[in-house]
Amino acid sequence: MKPTPITSLQNPKIKNVAKLRQRKHRDRQGLMLIDGARELGLALANDFPVETVFVWDERAARHADLLARAAARSVRTQPVTENVFRKIGYGDNPDGVLAVAPQPDFPLDALPCPPDALFLVAEGVEKPGNLGAMLRSADAAGVTALILCDSVTDICNPNTIRASRGAFFTVPVAAASSADTLRWLRANGVQIVAASPAGKDYHFEVDLRPATAIAVGAEHTGLTARWFDETLAKIPMFGQVDSLNVAQSASILLFEAVRQRLSNDE
Repeated sequence: MKPTPITSLQNPKIKNVAKLRQRKHRDRQGLMLIDGARELGLALANDFPVETVFVWDERAARHADLLARAAARSVRTQPVTENVFRKIGYGDNPDGVLAVAPQPDFPLDALPCPPDALFLVAEGVEKPGNLGAMLRSADAAGVTALILCDSVTDICNPNTIRASRGAFFTVPVAAASSADTLRWLRANGVQIVAASPAGKDYHFEVDLRPATAIAVGAEHTGLTARWFDETLAKIPMFGQVDSLNVAQSASILLFEAVRQRLSNDE
């Protein structure tokens, strides 16, 4: 029997889902939100645990395949009316799918470290949009993992997941202090390349083919001084602005590593 659509904005489940837009409630309950069919599809494809899918009842038919995939994994589906979905969903034109899932752990020691590892390290990143964009680039570049160091933003922020276009579910992620991350990378023999305007070499002059961690820093301050004992690399800039967006910088550096590694295979 199909569940009855929720019609009341005062329904306790609906009121609680709306609260999960706030970090304090997400952290208190250990839950997170997944906005959108694309994002939920990638979560399911990558065996990410999902508790409940809320679907706008009038749009359920267009998502029938997705809902069937969720049901096959014993995920509960709860239809809701338009006014209810507009309370819990994001934006003025939602696609009608919203999921609630448990927040995962992000242990550093659980990451793989193959001989050709390519890590992206992001220290002190403040904006969920930038973090999401870095996840998209990390997915496209086939990175081994993204390591968040001393993060200011919440990795489970719904804005991060949306900005990642679902790459949150495709890229392994760890969270740790910068000091612990440096120790772990060194212990595993990973070359550390820190993005900094103080670098002597341009990023394309550094050999990025060995196991490498590319580190980028906070939007306004860059990397902290603890990274300056590592290999420093700079991106050439010829205009009048003094910095690039951190997500853009990460993409440039990652795809230079990809270029070098593809050239090495020829």
